[in-house]
Amino acid sequence: SSGINAEYGQHYFKQINLSSYTHHVMCTQIGDLSEETLPQLFSTARKNLLNIENHDARTSDGYRVLIDTTIETLERVSLVVGSLHLFSENEEMDEVSTESIKFLLTSAFQGFTHQHHYDYQKRRSYLLIAREYYKDFHHICEVYKLAKPFEMNLDRMNNPVTQNNRAEKIQKAKQKKELEEKIAVLEKRDDIDEEVQRDIYISMVRLWVMRCEDEVYNINSELPILEHMEKMRNGEIAPLKPPKVKAMKPFILVKSEQQKRVFGAGYPSLPTMTLDEYYDKELKRIVDEQNNADKPGPEPEDPDEETEESLAKARAWDEYRDTHKRGWGNRHNRS
Repeated sequence: SSGINAEYGQHYFKQINLSSYTHHVMCTQIGDLSEETLPQLFSTARKNLLNIENHDARTSDGYRVLIDTTIETLERVSLVVGSLHLFSENEEMDEVSTESIKFLLTSAFQGFTHQHHYDYQKRRSYLLIAREYYKDFHHICEVYKLAKPFEMNLDRMNNPVTQNNRAEKIQKAKQKKELEEKIAVLEKRDDIDEEVQRDIYISMVRLWVMRCEDEVYNINSELPILEHMEKMRNGEIAPLKPPKVKAMKPFILVKSEQQKRVFGAGYPSLPTMTLDEYYDKELKRIVDEQNNADKPGPEPEDPDEETEESLAKARAWDEYRDTHKRGWGNRHNRS
């Protein structure tokens, strides 16, 4: 099932040592799901996440199998973690055993997998599911003081990147990079004792807290687009027509007055201007448009209304036609 495990938010549990348990033994209470141990299942899911993130053929059968397998594996992990009641809102991080810390990441991994689901026809549904998983993960991390409260409704519309928050985003990206490098270095060590292992797991959780916040922001920004596209497919709204753009007359853009004279002599039919002239012309056009934006336009003229000027032009044209035959004087193009 791709739905969210409704009990996960209440999987708060007492301290136990997972190293003495196997997934096979634990599953006797919830069904025989696998012969693998819980740590093995979690390790498999983590490797799959790396493959999902780096996969370059997301419409292939292999990618579909990878997504489906990872979702199933993480649901098994979630069921077992929930049955063991590993986490509690009434305990501190120091009270959680080292081997239990990594299972805090289960919901984050589930959110990531659903976010990268291959079924693009149902992408909106999978993004909503992914966001709920991310929210569950962030909440339990707040309980253990591994995350600060975060506004889960931010998107590119209500919180765009500005000069004020750009420094904060850059700093956050640096912190993510530092945590990634720290985890990679520590995991390569030969002498990984419990203290080092605990540091690795806590660093992984902190890294995914920041990733979670970024992904929720991205999901919130993408959902309105998907909703708009869905309404267009259902015929609820008409697609926007592209605005008409007035075609510009051709011209040659040159760098200097000297080039202007050279190109102007070679192409007399095309207007030529320097970069400075073009800039000044565009600036004047923009200023004129802004100044005229608020001015009321002239009242449309009645095409049937005759004025003294139009009558004079009509009489002059009649007199010209009386004294000049059709084609008279046009002798230049005749052979």
